[in-house]
Amino acid sequence: MSTRHSFLSTTGLIRPSSAMSTLSTADDYTTPSHARSGSTRPGRKPTAATPLRPPPPSSKPLTTRAGILPLGPGFLVGMAVTLSLLFILVIMCAFIPDTDETPAFAGMLNDIAANSPGIVLIGDDVDVDVDEPALTIRWSIIGCGPAYVLPGSEGTHGSHSCGLPGMSLHIFVDGAEEPAAVFDPSTLPFFTSGQRHGVQNMFQFDDDHVLDVHEARLYPFDTYHLTSTFKAVSTETDETLPIQKLATIPLTSSFVSISSDSSSVVKAANGSEQSSRDLDLQIIRPAEARAYALLLFGASWMLAHATVGLVALSWYLNDAGKVLKHLVSSFVVILLIPQLRNAMPDAPGFDGVLIDAIGFFPQMLVSAVSAIVLFGMVVKRELGYLEDSPPEREEHRKEAPAPLSTGLLRMRRGGASIDISHVRNFSRGISGFVRGSGL
Repeated sequence: MSTRHSFLSTTGLIRPSSAMSTLSTADDYTTPSHARSGSTRPGRKPTAATPLRPPPPSSKPLTTRAGILPLGPGFLVGMAVTLSLLFILVIMCAFIPDTDETPAFAGMLNDIAANSPGIVLIGDDVDVDVDEPALTIRWSIIGCGPAYVLPGSEGTHGSHSCGLPGMSLHIFVDGAEEPAAVFDPSTLPFFTSGQRHGVQNMFQFDDDHVLDVHEARLYPFDTYHLTSTFKAVSTETDETLPIQKLATIPLTSSFVSISSDSSSVVKAANGSEQSSRDLDLQIIRPAEARAYALLLFGASWMLAHATVGLVALSWYLNDAGKVLKHLVSSFVVILLIPQLRNAMPDAPGFDGVLIDAIGFFPQMLVSAVSAIVLFGMVVKRELGYLEDSPPEREEHRKEAPAPLSTGLLRMRRGGASIDISHVRNFSRGISGFVRGSGL
């Protein structure tokens, strides 16, 4: 049985139900490009079938750079914190004392006890006050050799051959008439075992000196010199005892002391010669302190130069707000430079030393002048902005007419007019009457 198609279905204007059902099952169905039978209108061009798209992934896919997965921000932060903690732990190892290290003076004392026994003075503390300027050395009185050691006091400064002196003596410094120290071994306490208890104040004494300050102005390359002479006299025999060594600790918190000693002879009041020992001490800054001071000195000059750069940058700016920010930065530099000067290790006061003459004072002057120039720029730009802004013009506005009364509005809306002709006739009659009566 043949199916009869209408003209509209033949021309493609109306599709049959079978075609509609086929279209619903195939989304990408297209008509052929050639004309249908009985029609001169070509159909649509065929298009390729669109494949079904997979659902988007739930997470972002990993991207690689040259085949390497990039590190995430969380991993980078964790690694930075770990390295920081590791660095701190390594630095803290410097505070662990070395128990196996031999005391600094042990070898020297053993050598003196074996070869040239006698009295030894050890400078356990060297305190330098650059503001005075003065130097204080705390000396320890030590005897080396069997004839000079008090029994039961061996083992001082790591030497088993040296200890406290076994005789009473006086220590004279720089030819003074009064002794700087008096030592009496009989006053030392002892234990039941016979071991002597060394009380520091009983065998140590302080010696004050005035420093040579010819190079004090060269901080941090300042160097101080000291010369002194010592004499030990026995209170029992009134004879001088040989002082075999004068030594000081080589390193303090802020200075390095370099000591050298030599034997000498002095004349007593009766004309006899007495043995003595001279000390030549040189005090300099450690290399670390010099490096830190120079780094802070350079940082201060860089900050001062930065203020000059802010002035040069602000010269071409027309925005007063940006220039004001540069002004605030200059004030911060002015406050920061004195803090850097105070952070220098054991620096002298603001007394005009060389590092202040070529550093602190010029830096403060440059920064202050830059701040003043920036302040003038801000004021100039603000005044220029006020002059360039046009004045506000007052526009003359016409006042709105007063609202009409209700009666006038009704008359206008109704188009009514008032006839005043009878009023005019009445006024003419009155004026004629007046003229006729001769008034």
